[in-house]
Parts: sequence; C-alpha cells; structure tokens
Amino acid sequence: MGIAKGDKENYLNLYIALLNKEAIEDIISEKVEQLKWEHYHKGKQIDIFGLTISGKSIFVENQIDFASEKDRHIKSIGEIIEKAPHNSIIIWGAKDFSAKAIELVANMVCELKDKTIEFYAVEVNSSVLPILENLDNMHILHVMDNLKQLNAVDTYNDIFDKYVSSCKGISEKIEYKFERITDRERTNAYIINELRGRIKYPNIFREKRTIDTNKLRYGAGRTLCDFELVYSNRKGEAYVSCQFGNQTEDIYQEVAKRKTALEDVIGNTVVYDDENMRVVSFVEQFEHKFEKIDQLVELMDKYIFYLSNYTFYLGTVSQEQMWEKHREGLLET
Repeated sequence: MGIAKGDKENYLNLYIALLNKEAIEDIISEKVEQLKWEHYHKGKQIDIFGLTISGKSIFVENQIDFASEKDRHIKSIGEIIEKAPHNSIIIWGAKDFSAKAIELVANMVCELKDKTIEFYAVEVNSSVLPILENLDNMHILHVMDNLKQLNAVDTYNDIFDKYVSSCKGISEKIEYKFERITDRERTNAYIINELRGRIKYPNIFREKRTIDTNKLRYGAGRTLCDFELVYSNRKGEAYVSCQFGNQTEDIYQEVAKRKTALEDVIGNTVVYDDENMRVVSFVEQFEHKFEKIDQLVELMDKYIFYLSNYTFYLGTVSQEQMWEKHREGLLET
C-alpha cells in the first residue's frame, strides 16, 4: 500500500533516511555511509537500515508514542536482534520507555553469546509530532517537498539507555558470500533505483520484499488499488498500469470517464480493460534497454501525478481539500 493518513512514523523514517543521517551519527558517534528506508533484511522489514564507514550494520526502529512492555515493537526489536549479524548497531526510538520494556530488551541483548550487538534506546523529540501531523494532512505528492520542515527541530532528545552484548572471541575476519543474481533482478533493481531517485515522490516507492518478479507493484492509496510497472511479461510487453479491484470499481469507472483527458496529459494511448479493471499504457517504440526503462519510469511518474487524486482521495472526506491542493492533477471530463 501507499502511505495512508495516520502513518506518521513512516514520514519520520523517510526524513532520517534521506535527509538526516546526522541524527544517527550523533547517537553512535560514528560516520554513516548510507541509510535505506524500509529495507528488507532476511525477510524482516526494517524501518531504516544502514552501514557505518567501518562496516557495521545499523538497524533503526522508530515509534512516535510511548514504548511499553506490551508494545508490538518489542517483538520487532527481538526479531532484529535475532537476525542482525555480528557487529551490528540497533537503535530503538520512542517518545518514552517503560522500565519493563527496557529490561526486556536489555535481557535479550545481554543473553547473546555468539555476536556483538550495540543497542541504543533513544527519545524521539516530541517537537517533531506537530510537524509530522502537518505532513500527514498534506496531499501525498506534496510530502517530499515539505519533508525538510523537520529540519527545524532535533529528531532525538537524548540516549535513554545503552546495552552491549558480552560475546567474546568472534573472528573479525570478513567472509564473502556470493549469490547468483538473475537478469530480471538486476533489471528490476535498476528500475526501482530510477523510480526512487528520479521522481519527486519516492515516498510512494516503498521497498519490495522481492524483486525477482515480472511486475513491480506500488500501493495507490486503497486496498486492491496499485500502480504497476512491467519491464517484460511472457508476451514481451512493457507497460505501466493502475490496477483496481472489486472494492475500487467506482474509482476505476470515474477514471474511465476521463480517458481522453488522461491521454492528452500523458501523451500516450491509454487502454481501459473493463474485464480486469485495469488502466494501462504500453511502451513499444525504443532502441535499447535503457531507453525502454526511461519511458517506463516517465510513464509511471505521469500515472501517479494524474491518477493519485482519484486513487487516494476520491470519495473521502478530504477529497475537496486534497484536490484543491493538487489542481494540476485533475482530469477534466
């Protein structure tokens, strides 16, 4: 799914990953080489994953409320501790922590005997909350332009607590594991990087669990409503589409009424597949692989720009307000 209203933690994580790695460097007193937002590690989705200059893995789990011993984040922290490699850093950010919550995590870390883990509990600055609320009330396509509002305050107040596992005798020798990467995975990884790097709203392009698939799918704001990009299916077709379902048929019908307007603004033929409730545009004229990818990425950009008003907001209480904020994305019938 795309980012929905009420998902403010994701905006905080996106801000740190893209614009404020210094917040992490201040905690660990070490330079950070890179941070990734919503990255999958051994099947576990990590809010923020990164590497230090010295090669340590960084795992960040953030929440913007009070962390208690009954909190769902306790389980998530436990999974990260289990899956993190030797010589890793785990950061848990929350507005505040119960003593029992810290005790539970401290015991998990201290019981480790086969790897060194540095664990930090850090206080999220309550001053970020009204800014996150403001971002949450914006049109989905305006969030990236305003993410820098969070520069006005410190992300974290201070380190609440710190624990380090007591394992000894682990060899620091680096072992390299080579894995075969398919052509499909290599191509999809390149496309995902282009989507998140070139388009104004990478907040929509969330990390995929697997990239070994013909179809790259991204949430369009509702259940059973997705933007899709296909580099090459079994018929050799390349296309961008917006897929609807039974619960979003009304949105499909409204978009279908705007066929001519959508074709005019994207400069491409639009096919309306009523049987499968799919809006699709094919890429057919290209000389080589990267020109094909360029056209697909450009098409995806246009689909999101002109259809997001409808997929995210049509029929909602905020429709009029959000459409007014993104009038250039309205399709006149």
